[in-house]
Amino acid sequence: MAPARREPSLPDEILEDIFLRLTTPSDLARAAAVCASFRRVASGRRFLRRFLQPRLHPPPLLGFLEHRGRGGFHQAEPPYGSAPAARAVAQAVDFSFSFLPSPAGSWRVCDARDGRVLLSRSVPASAAAFADLAACDPLHRRYVQIPRIPGDLLSSSCPFAPYHDVVEFEPFLTPDSGEEKDGPSFQVICSVRSWYSAVIFVFSSVTGIWSRVTSISFLPRRAIKDPKVLVRYYACGCFYWVNGWDGHMLVLDPRDDDMKLSLVELPRIQVTRHQGLAIVDAGEDRLCVVALDYWRHTLALHCRTWRNNGFGPEKWQHKIIPLPEPEYYWYIKGAADGYLLLKAFPRDSFQQPEALYFTLELKTMLIERLCVSDHHICHAYLYASFPPPLSPPSI
Repeated sequence: MAPARREPSLPDEILEDIFLRLTTPSDLARAAAVCASFRRVASGRRFLRRFLQPRLHPPPLLGFLEHRGRGGFHQAEPPYGSAPAARAVAQAVDFSFSFLPSPAGSWRVCDARDGRVLLSRSVPASAAAFADLAACDPLHRRYVQIPRIPGDLLSSSCPFAPYHDVVEFEPFLTPDSGEEKDGPSFQVICSVRSWYSAVIFVFSSVTGIWSRVTSISFLPRRAIKDPKVLVRYYACGCFYWVNGWDGHMLVLDPRDDDMKLSLVELPRIQVTRHQGLAIVDAGEDRLCVVALDYWRHTLALHCRTWRNNGFGPEKWQHKIIPLPEPEYYWYIKGAADGYLLLKAFPRDSFQQPEALYFTLELKTMLIERLCVSDHHICHAYLYASFPPPLSPPSI
């Protein structure tokens, strides 16, 4: 009888360094199947956090979730590279959120980040500040229902009370820090805006309570003309709110305990009201302001270094990206994880045509068709990774 094969005896630290150099998660899965010691190292929580860092192994873009309307998951379709993975995710993940409290269909998507999804229960506009919220893990069908912001905290924190002066109540998730923690945890930020100011509240799943952390006034210059139509983006560790006709953007840095809010002047660029702007991470500590040039049928990228919540002293760097399908209307619909989501539909169609959705990968400047939909969306949240569980697995 042949002697039993001995498993490799390399130290775990060396195995981790080797596995970190693998190109794709599928390569890691094949390595983990070799033997028990490889599987133990490859499935370790600390190692997976290192392996799945976006700068090493960015997660594949799987599709997007609608902000409102019919809802649901719009998955990447062939020949998009991640289409097979997106198809598997669509079959395994409950994007109807049927596990949430009834009534069914009363929840709408507010945000999606790191595989988790934040939803709010539909309420009358006059009671928007008291919307029910739930942070969901759609893969494992788990959720955490988030309490409403206490009325006394709102009234003491918002100089624009009563609540009919609130023009926008916007909850969203903070990014996973990637740090090792004792258990699953997350944060929800809520921006409450009036015509003249904004207040930031934060909910921690560790403490289970809301707290007010910062605020800013738009006076005396009214740098933000219409706070209701601001669109939120995340890049270079900060959140940004922009629209197509203000000369400033609202910036929130969530990395400090104080979560500083500031107003930053935007470059003077030509943009129409309907196309709007997007803020994306251009890499190497550079922030990029993207605008659709409606008449030239191009994307205009304006990049500059971003440090200490402000632009660097050097001049703007400009790049023009021509768009495919010149006979189509184009719109920016979202951005996350190094991708810009674009919508296009034919100019000469008088009926409701199918909408085409494309992605622009910022690293390669490659524009690819993601999917086709039979209806149009207002705003979308890109879905590009699996969620960390909201609670430990149980039998």
